[in-house]
Amino acid sequence: MLCSQTRVLLVALPLTLWACTPPPAPQVTTWHKDVAPIIERKCATCHEPGNIAPFSLRTLADWKAVEPQALDAIRAGRMPPFPGKQSCADYAPTQALAAEQREVIEKWVAEGALEGAEADFVPLPGAVDRLTRVDLSLPMKEAFTPTQSPDEYRCFLIDWPYDVPKYITGYELRPGIKAMVHHADIFFLNPTVVAEWERRDAAEAGPGWECYSIPIGQEGSWIGTYVPGNRGVDFPEGTGLKVPVGAKIYVQVHYNTLNGEVGPDVSTLDLRLEDKVRRQAGVQAVSDPNWITQRTMSIPANQKDVTHRFDIDATMFASIINQNFVDGRPLKLYATTMHLHQLGQSAKLEILRADGTTTCGVDIPKWDFHWQLAYTLEEPIVINPGDQLSVSCTWDNTAANQPVINGQRVVPRDRNWGARTQDEMCVAGIYVTQ
Repeated sequence: MLCSQTRVLLVALPLTLWACTPPPAPQVTTWHKDVAPIIERKCATCHEPGNIAPFSLRTLADWKAVEPQALDAIRAGRMPPFPGKQSCADYAPTQALAAEQREVIEKWVAEGALEGAEADFVPLPGAVDRLTRVDLSLPMKEAFTPTQSPDEYRCFLIDWPYDVPKYITGYELRPGIKAMVHHADIFFLNPTVVAEWERRDAAEAGPGWECYSIPIGQEGSWIGTYVPGNRGVDFPEGTGLKVPVGAKIYVQVHYNTLNGEVGPDVSTLDLRLEDKVRRQAGVQAVSDPNWITQRTMSIPANQKDVTHRFDIDATMFASIINQNFVDGRPLKLYATTMHLHQLGQSAKLEILRADGTTTCGVDIPKWDFHWQLAYTLEEPIVINPGDQLSVSCTWDNTAANQPVINGQRVVPRDRNWGARTQDEMCVAGIYVTQ
């Protein structure tokens, strides 16, 4: 009988312990543990003291000072800026907030926006969009202070120091005054055209010269683009841009003084370099030559939804992208970007396959001149002979979409291709290998 009672007690004891154990406490969301890692990675690259954003988001106090505006921008999808349609392709990494990250922020706010312990902060996992190594730093030769307001385009030449070929495998442009640099395009010039660009520089007094043109075709190569929040990037593993002996670095900077900070800027280009790479890369601007030479990119005044498109079998002109490429062989597309001006409405780059299917490279349904981002693909897209690389842009030239200059909205007029901001462009930039 005793053994029987003991058996019953032993069976019942675990049940009793289970019934008495309290349920686990709900997980509390805090600033330092859950929200700050997201803000640090996705927002604070621009929202920090001295940068181009109008306020800082480095601390909880910073957040609370602007919480209504910050939440409104996040909920509306305006911030962090990522105008490309994410369903077009898989990009990595991006500044865009993932759905679960938005949910974390909303949960934190709903629970009372608790601070938590500073020791709980752990950076977000995964690759960070930044240059991992600096082998060469090239500052501008002289400081430059803008003399035009609100916008000034200025170009600068920087000497290339090597007497042997080198490969650029990553870059970062560090503005001297972040709040003043709207964006910048970075190139190298091939030796055959250096003298001509030096002549342009010498023709104007002061550091650099006012300019709107970029190297085309075999004049040189795009290295990359700086936009606010860009902390640099490594190129895809094993690839790089070959810089020949006698080249020059060419940087076109768009200065904007609307933030009120005007002063001498000395921007610096940091580069990651290798003596050799597995695959040579090429960067090329893709646009219809007739838009430029024949001015066929007409955008009539007071019209919207005006679209122009250019299709080309890029494999047949591979040697223009890189003189070591062989025409007629497949290309691999690793990254792309689009460039329009202020009247842009939407932009798209896609590959029209020979079998009738389409592969999306980048689709920007709502163009914003202030956010000209680069879109790096998780996996390269193969472009085969017979495929068409298709670049299309749409503009809104109605009164409501005109820029405001000196407090006055511009009156609509017919627009066409032109290098100045008040003209228009439609250009895709591509980073490819064979």
